[in-house]
Amino acid sequence: MAMPLRERQYYFRDYYDQGEELVLEGQQLRCRLSSKFSMSQTYGGPLAADGPIVIVEQGGEAAEPGNAVLELEYEGTLKPDGYQLEISKDGKITIAASNKRGLKFGMDALIRLISTDGGKCRLPVAVIHDEPSFPVRGIIEGFYGKPWSFEDRMDAVRYIAAHRMNTFMYAPKDDPYHRELWREPYPEEAFARIAELKQECDDQLVDFYYCISPGNDLQFRSKADFASLENKLAAMVSIGVRHFALLMDDIDYELSGDNLHYLERSGLAHAYVANHVYTYLNSQLPGFTLAMCPSEYWSYWDTGYKRDIREQLHASIKVFWTGYSVFAPQIGSRHAQDNHRHYGHELWLWDNIPVNDADYDRLFLDPVRGRYSQLGRTGHQAVVANPMVQWECSKITLNTLAHYMWNSERYMPELSWELSVREFAGALAEEMMFFCRQNLNSQLYSGGYEELKEAVQSKDIDRLDVYFDRLESTVSRLLQWDNSKFKEEAGPWLDRALADVELWRAVRRTVTGAGGGNGTGIGNGNGNGDGDAKESAGPGSSDELRRRAEACQAFKVRLGSDPAWRAAEAWGLAVREEKGGYRLT
Repeated sequence: MAMPLRERQYYFRDYYDQGEELVLEGQQLRCRLSSKFSMSQTYGGPLAADGPIVIVEQGGEAAEPGNAVLELEYEGTLKPDGYQLEISKDGKITIAASNKRGLKFGMDALIRLISTDGGKCRLPVAVIHDEPSFPVRGIIEGFYGKPWSFEDRMDAVRYIAAHRMNTFMYAPKDDPYHRELWREPYPEEAFARIAELKQECDDQLVDFYYCISPGNDLQFRSKADFASLENKLAAMVSIGVRHFALLMDDIDYELSGDNLHYLERSGLAHAYVANHVYTYLNSQLPGFTLAMCPSEYWSYWDTGYKRDIREQLHASIKVFWTGYSVFAPQIGSRHAQDNHRHYGHELWLWDNIPVNDADYDRLFLDPVRGRYSQLGRTGHQAVVANPMVQWECSKITLNTLAHYMWNSERYMPELSWELSVREFAGALAEEMMFFCRQNLNSQLYSGGYEELKEAVQSKDIDRLDVYFDRLESTVSRLLQWDNSKFKEEAGPWLDRALADVELWRAVRRTVTGAGGGNGTGIGNGNGNGDGDAKESAGPGSSDELRRRAEACQAFKVRLGSDPAWRAAEAWGLAVREEKGGYRLT
């Protein structure tokens, strides 16, 4: 299916066409290659053998006829990862870039534009100029909770590469060798898996960052501790790692004992450690990247800690922050500019979206919102997202973040959400969007659930029947989907949704004394419901209501919409507790 014009105009930074089409014979674009990108006359990116584009051999008996000419060119004025793509009426296609990743993204764009039908290959005659808003774009596996499996990480790397991101940061809080046992070398098997992950990053043109977090118990005067730190880094250097991060977040950063006597203030201490790591890496590698996450990684005001980082930290070291709070609903121009000035270093946004380690009972399935459209002009050169424990479910929000990272100036949350859900769920996009709308990010967004709110506030039983019937049918469809990974991760929430449906039906019977649900639509017909639960309750309704409520409470997860409990509360059958839960009255 051809990429609709509206999506082309949104997805690519600058897209130009005049409605003309290039039509070629065959179901594939068979390109004869001419490369001026380098002396090598090959395309260095991955292409599937059965994909829409094939590079045909030239010259000799094995030569195949091509239906188009692909020219690769070096264009040094383009930003890293940016590209220009031109599709001409005569079958000539040109991709220009300043690095290999730009060539890959240009080829990815070409693949997106291809459509086939009736034995013909079709492309718009178009020119695209596409460059990213941020040089560094990607994911940091930096959450608390069960770390991802290596299979999830490998899939994450491929996902990054396919969505114009370029960075994978390895920093799982509950990997003991990253944090608690930072002095100890990785066991042989675990280290081999990291090396395998690093190789996959290389194959996908993704930068692998190894992150280490020694701040809980590092002794700043200890030569043995620094030797352990260097040994850990040296092991990573030995497998080709060139990008590193020192994380001093979420520690008790008040100095005590010999650390206090030696370095006096935590800002001085953290700059001291980071500078030591920088000096060591500089002695081992001709080119490397080092970022550090300070203990004061959130806030927007100046402090003595930030002054020490500003004045003492090596100028080439990048500094993370998460916004004005750990989960920042907005990151606007003023806070971004102020914190860049306070730290005095290139800032990297560690965006805690869609991470749910502060809400293990929730899934977050909505788009990123509230990020300044011109953040890249305020000293920010990177945006990395911290996903959920549930990798597959994280993809929906991460896709919207990828749109923002690439073109923050044009980013539109609702449109990105629509495109992301459609890409994720295909034919089940409508059902998936309804499920997503039950699971909005409560840390960042207080809107949503308007349809439910109106029905609950008006005690409109007919509308609530429709709502819960739709929830039931949505879950039924998603449980039949062939995405087993999604069903495994989201399964507890899907089951909880069905429990909510049954709780609503028990509430309904309690307040009307009648059956309902499954499309019966039994109600009073005036949209006002019946407000007197006790007088209209049917036989045994209180016992059933209690059973259904206990069934919901037995789940360790909940929907953000809390639909059945909100309905029960509206009729005075339940009250909200301090921690956000409910109980029957």
